[in-house]
Amino acid sequence: MNLKNISIALTVLVFGVIAMLFMQKGNYVNQAREHYEATTNKSFKGNSMVLDLVNNGIEMNKSTWAIACGALQTVRTSQDMARLEAKFFPATKGNMSLSNKTRRFEASSANVIVANFAKVEEDKKTGVKSLADLQSVDVSILLGNYAAAAAAASDEGSDEEGAEE
Repeated sequence: MNLKNISIALTVLVFGVIAMLFMQKGNYVNQAREHYEATTNKSFKGNSMVLDLVNNGIEMNKSTWAIACGALQTVRTSQDMARLEAKFFPATKGNMSLSNKTRRFEASSANVIVANFAKVEEDKKTGVKSLADLQSVDVSILLGNYAAAAAAASDEGSDEEGAEE
């Protein structure tokens, strides 16, 4: 009888251990699945944010180039340039320097356009000065040539006369 009791106890113990192993295995699988989902969700959110930033940068660059091309085709005065800038970037305004006869538009530090005009005109009725006769549009920063743009910016320096329009 002693052998019979021991064999029953060992059989119950073996089935208990096997049942415990299956239950633990299921628990490990759930833990691994939860960890995998949490990790991939974080990665997906991070990658989505990076893609959004890249897409925003591309869209801003595209709009800045559209301003530069449109300026060469249609702009004659600084008011025309201001209207063109407002068409693509309503919240951003350009700065005008009457002494240098330039209008600088900066959508971001990497999206800068400097329009060079030939003369300064004054409206006889209002007395407001503006720039006229567009000569060129400097897109050195858009092309990645920061050295040329820095040299041009140092020429403008403290001669800036603030925002216009």
